[in-house]
Amino acid sequence: MFKKVFMQDDFLNKKECKALINFYKSQSLPEEFYGTYPLPLDKNINKKLLNKINNLSLNLNQAIIDWFQVVKWPASHPGKALHFDAAYSNTILSSILYLNSDFEGGHTYFKDGTSIAPKTGRIIFFDGNYQYHGVSGVNNKDRYTVAAWYKKQ
Repeated sequence: MFKKVFMQDDFLNKKECKALINFYKSQSLPEEFYGTYPLPLDKNINKKLLNKINNLSLNLNQAIIDWFQVVKWPASHPGKALHFDAAYSNTILSSILYLNSDFEGGHTYFKDGTSIAPKTGRIIFFDGNYQYHGVSGVNNKDRYTVAAWYKKQ
């Protein structure tokens, strides 16, 4: 079990983040999931991002990406209470990559009181199957993230 929260700023630059948001907006609106709109990413279309995330996650926990998605959290979303991820039994790591930060709220927080503010290009890794985590309410503008889940290499 990965017991820490690892954070890296400037994992992606603003241009790369904006390109992922624009890609998301160019697609048909995905199906609603608990008030959010996740768009699964094809591993072939996003090889550069996949490789970048995999290279970092391998150093953290010998993990490779299993599946990932761009998620739109609409403005006025109430957030998500503390929870464990409903991931697969072989999932060993989770990450959140913030694609924008021009909204209020939307912090990722943990049961121990840790709260991580969104910052464009920031990525955090944690074990979502074992670490209670949540998201504070989102206000004023939409929040975009790339959520990813990893398995053993």
